[in-house]
Amino acid sequence: MNKNDLPGFIRNSEVFTDEELESLVNLEEKPTEQEIDAFKYDPEIQELLNAFIGDETTRLTHQLLKAKSFLREGKVAEAWKVCFVD
Repeated sequence: MNKNDLPGFIRNSEVFTDEELESLVNLEEKPTEQEIDAFKYDPEIQELLNAFIGDETTRLTHQLLKAKSFLREGKVAEAWKVCFVD
């Protein structure tokens, strides 16, 4: 996978650096849809999702910012999950 294979909302966001995008694409084992779905029930993620009900653009921005935070902590799988949770 390369950066161009990432969905546009991630690849074209102004949130991530090229290095952070590389971290996402180089994740050896991508989380499954079931893992991503389960992740949305984490209390911290629930709070983030519920804070922006009705404002999808702002919610997505905050999801990507949370993913960036996970990347800074070296939690690449969590970053991937938060990008795709809905």
